[in-house]
Amino acid sequence: MRFYLETHGCAMNRSDSQIIESILRRAGWDKVQEPEEADVLILNTCNVKTPTEQRMVHRAKVLSSYGPLVAAGCMAVSQPELLRPYSKVLVGPRAINNILEAVKLAYNGKKGEFLENEAVDKAALDREPQGLIGIVPIAEGCLGSCTYCITRIARGKLTSFPSESILKRVRSFLEKGAIEIWLTGEDTGVYGLDLGTNLPSLLREVSSIEGEFRIRVGMMTPDSALKIKDDLLKAFKHDKIYKFFHIPVQSGSDHILKLMGRRYTAKQFIDLIGDIRRNFEWVSVSTDIIVGFPGETDEDFELTLKLLEIVEPDIVNLSKFGPRPKTPAALFKQLPRDLIKRRSKEAMKIIEEIKERRNSRYLGKEFIVLVSEKTEKGIQGRTSCYKPVALRKAELGFFYRVEIVDFRGNYLIGEITEKLGRAGLSIQCQVHS
Repeated sequence: MRFYLETHGCAMNRSDSQIIESILRRAGWDKVQEPEEADVLILNTCNVKTPTEQRMVHRAKVLSSYGPLVAAGCMAVSQPELLRPYSKVLVGPRAINNILEAVKLAYNGKKGEFLENEAVDKAALDREPQGLIGIVPIAEGCLGSCTYCITRIARGKLTSFPSESILKRVRSFLEKGAIEIWLTGEDTGVYGLDLGTNLPSLLREVSSIEGEFRIRVGMMTPDSALKIKDDLLKAFKHDKIYKFFHIPVQSGSDHILKLMGRRYTAKQFIDLIGDIRRNFEWVSVSTDIIVGFPGETDEDFELTLKLLEIVEPDIVNLSKFGPRPKTPAALFKQLPRDLIKRRSKEAMKIIEEIKERRNSRYLGKEFIVLVSEKTEKGIQGRTSCYKPVALRKAELGFFYRVEIVDFRGNYLIGEITEKLGRAGLSIQCQVHS
């Protein structure tokens, strides 16, 4: 039997798809690259934004024309009514351990829905790394109550996975050739609060694993980061951890943050980023901004622009607000779309200017870069602060000393000055960032 698997969305979804693939392969199913070759098709969905939701419905319609479709992922739980016209079988993100049964039902033309909120230890479920990158979910769900978020409907409340499972999975990925470990979750900052531990403790354990590899820590909310700030900054000082912080602020207005259900102030966020930058000379700060949230005045929007100028994030994921069904914010009075579009354009202009200023700081400097993937830009590596660096010639899996000679909006351009050694468990030399 053959299956086709299509994945959309975040690192958690990519990890879920790796688990799905592993379960089916062990059961004797073969993965194919084209939908027309499959006996059963699987669509792992995301619906964080309205355009994504529309794309998922389109893809479900297209894929169902090739054969029986299993609709998996967040949308299967949060908006199943949009997928049922195209799929008789739905599988939620917390029920992917039922994927084999789901696929068999689809193959036999039967109906089935696996949408229960199970506490599945996804770190313990076996799968292969994605190239040289091993994605390790450390928790599922969150402790937030954001009024605009549809993902929490699908992923539920916080379930942290045992550190023993996480460490075992990291070691397994390293043994299989991974050189980069991504620790992911809806909010990594709340990891362990349901187990009597915390993220800094986990980071110390993962960093102590033998080998020369790098760790990327996934998104954390400002309020969760603030509660563990001192220990978190200490843990991040380890050479193996990328100095990369993804901390979404969403707005620079305390009024809007309150309407959003966020649990911090703009000043707290600004102070947090200040503490991070005082601790690390070279660090990448990524944040998210939503413009046009219901109730956002011109003054609120100006506060967001002011925050951007103060903080100067290296990366900004900018979104125009769109109401998501079944969320409180969908019932708020919405702003005109043309106003939201105008504000988004104004914010993007500032963001592009900030990115150019931040990237220009790297010109002429030398950094140690770990080469981990091939992209449309060619060979790409990462500095110790996770800045992407495009290189003309380099071997995957090696560290290089690189001089930054140019940059674009989203990446740096480097020239190799020295080849240092191989990453992973087979260490040729010790490399320090």
